Amino acid sequence: MFIGILLILVLIFLRSKDDLQKFQQNSYRIKRYSKWLTGKNNTFFKPHEWLYVLGAILFIFTPVVYLKVLGLFLILLDYYFFWLIKSATKSKLKLNVTARVKRMMFTNALILIFLFLGWYYAADASKTILELLIAGLYLGSFLLTMMSNLINMPLETQINDYYYKDAQKIMAKNPNLTVIGITGSYGKTSTKNVLYQILSKDFNVLMTPESFNTKMGLTRTIRTYLKPTHQILIAEMGAKEIGDIKELCDFVHPKIGIITSIGPQHLETFKTIENVISTKGELFKHLLPNGTAFVNVDDDHILKLPHREDLNYIHFSTNTNYADMMPLPDYAIEDVHLSGKGSSFTLVHVPSKKKVRLNTKLLGRHNLANIVSGVAVALELGVSMERLNTLIIDIKPVEHRLSYRCINDTYTLLDDAFNSNPIGSKMALEVLERFEGNSKIIITPGMIELGSESFALNKKFGEQIAKVCDFTILVGKKQTEPIQEGLIESQYPSSKLYIASDLSDALRKLDEIVSKDDVVLIENDLPDTFNEI
Repeated sequence: MFIGILLILVLIFLRSKDDLQKFQQNSYRIKRYSKWLTGKNNTFFKPHEWLYVLGAILFIFTPVVYLKVLGLFLILLDYYFFWLIKSATKSKLKLNVTARVKRMMFTNALILIFLFLGWYYAADASKTILELLIAGLYLGSFLLTMMSNLINMPLETQINDYYYKDAQKIMAKNPNLTVIGITGSYGKTSTKNVLYQILSKDFNVLMTPESFNTKMGLTRTIRTYLKPTHQILIAEMGAKEIGDIKELCDFVHPKIGIITSIGPQHLETFKTIENVISTKGELFKHLLPNGTAFVNVDDDHILKLPHREDLNYIHFSTNTNYADMMPLPDYAIEDVHLSGKGSSFTLVHVPSKKKVRLNTKLLGRHNLANIVSGVAVALELGVSMERLNTLIIDIKPVEHRLSYRCINDTYTLLDDAFNSNPIGSKMALEVLERFEGNSKIIITPGMIELGSESFALNKKFGEQIAKVCDFTILVGKKQTEPIQEGLIESQYPSSKLYIASDLSDALRKLDEIVSKDDVVLIENDLPDTFNEI
């Protein structure tokens, strides 16, 4: 019995690493993790776990030694199937063994040691209860992760507070630093990338890397990279709950703010579009006094945000009919030409009527807004209009945000795998349509975190796919049901539709059907927590 209990506890610890990975992908938030656990893509009880149930019953309740041994064998066999499935399923984001994860693993081990000691020294009657508790914890190992998080929370709070204060001390050593805050439902990272590549030619600029758009992400950036010689910090600001942007503004105190767009993103947590508008608007509301707000006048939600008398407002638009707009934009575009290789347009400074022709390799109409907003900030900071084309012509796209490359000299891959949204997905299809090539193929699991709008928006996505794509590969039968309905209503041929079980299956199907000079769009690549299992 001693060895058997010890074995089960070791297996619980090994299984808990998978739970930690999912908890990490849910931003260490119990609420989000709990929602994932009870979500439609998650299955609490796997068929192979009947082996464990039978094994645990034999091990705990039968007095016969060989039946107990058989029970342990069935328990090990179940864990083998668990390991086999996890090994065969390639994780998109592996567990990042940070200091916090190490502390949680240590706490996991302590809890299990205490359980073992409690069982070892318990009276016979209590032993059976503890054996059942331990046996149940194997199937509910996520509870161990939750317990560890709760136990460690006071320590984690103290550690985080130390890091936050240290980052603020580092910023205080650079009082002349200009902080540019960028938020929006879509386009934050791409706008940050454009702005950085323009400004870094004339200024010493630091930007938050990748999607480091949380308070801890900003903290890590500042503590690791910020130097007294930096003149500008470009801070991407993400939000999933009301107050998130205010918290970031209170932390880094932006002088300049850009809201790229406001739309139905993260409605799973925001619940309503009104909450999204209010939260994104926190950037303008909490800019430093006499700061500058860059306003996308093509977005009605941004235009309706409260006005501050002490701010300087710069308006920009990608609407070529800007002359009839109210308010009249300060920066607008004319004579737009889009292709599968990039874009060209004329930038107009409306008050002075000065114009310059610009060319970019970035794809898609939505990238025009990212470029215009970045250019507008650069011009207001003193960059000359005459140098703009030289500065933007070689701007490279952010990886997985509508970048493209040729695969084995056979087909073109349009990679738009990072977190699709209603506007971005529509624009990606527009780019796919414009690309010169043979067949147009899409691989997508659809869009997520759209709350009550999810079905309608994904169904519309399916209707848009039907107009452009010669072959469609959907990832996940359940989560793509709205797209399937949109395709069916658009009379899309069933012979041109394949529903893959996961991304590996989708890529296998792609290898089977793809031909010379085809163009393949990967639109969204869901994190592991959205896999259908």
